[in-house]
Amino acid sequence: MTLHPTRQTLPAGDDLYGIYRTMVLYDFQKEIHAGFFVSYYRNFAIPSIARTLAGRTEMRERPMKRSYDTGIVIHEIIANGFDSDRGQAMTALLRRVHQGVPGSAEDFMYVLMTLLVLPLRWIDQHGWRKATPLEEEAAVAFYTELGRRMGLDQAPATLADAGDFLDDYEARHLGPSPEGAELLGATVAALKNRLARPLRPFTGVILALMMDKPEVAVALGLKPAPSVLRACYNAVLLFRAVSARSIPLPTEPSFVPGKVGVSVYPNGYTLDQIGPR
Repeated sequence: MTLHPTRQTLPAGDDLYGIYRTMVLYDFQKEIHAGFFVSYYRNFAIPSIARTLAGRTEMRERPMKRSYDTGIVIHEIIANGFDSDRGQAMTALLRRVHQGVPGSAEDFMYVLMTLLVLPLRWIDQHGWRKATPLEEEAAVAFYTELGRRMGLDQAPATLADAGDFLDDYEARHLGPSPEGAELLGATVAALKNRLARPLRPFTGVILALMMDKPEVAVALGLKPAPSVLRACYNAVLLFRAVSARSIPLPTEPSFVPGKVGVSVYPNGYTLDQIGPR
């Protein structure tokens, strides 16, 4: 079996945003998608953030739309770039929806760091190969710039620093809450819809398995998966990663702006449909 090489013909070393775009849309499609999914649910395990989210009518009344919109916003920026019309529209949306939202600067930075750290940890643990130092640098550069455009303080300078920040924050703040349980119940259909029909009754178990720390599952109100089940789950992901090494890299992007075949937007979407009313 021949391991297909790291894609080196794409953006040059100094085009960090282009490198990150390639990671997300092509080379690590499934890994980063899974990492983004984990990061979305991670916020429900922080009581202060869960209370803030539960207080937003969009999350309670239209949980599926809120879930898909979150992914669309970040992918629009990644696919089109910060300075494109679509990228600027999405960063403006992020600033607008976060205006007046209660929470400390540390809370907002934590949310940003989940998007950086957790997908790269998924790649490290379950990817068809490890991310290169240049790819890690590209991911850090992207979220540093996103944080700057949202008015946040300087993000951690390296992936290791970002991981330390996330782990320290979670050690101090992880915990169950009524709001977190409410949000989980309202949005778990987003995961159920992505699973094969025979697996849907086990959505909660699968979600617990996706979390890299048992205490996160507990904070979400889920039962930590038994060790034998986790071993089977990891074996399945390992088999998938090994198999992927002999498959050509995707030539079609995982995301095309305006076109997502999901129940919320079955015929695609326009930017004015994204975000709360």
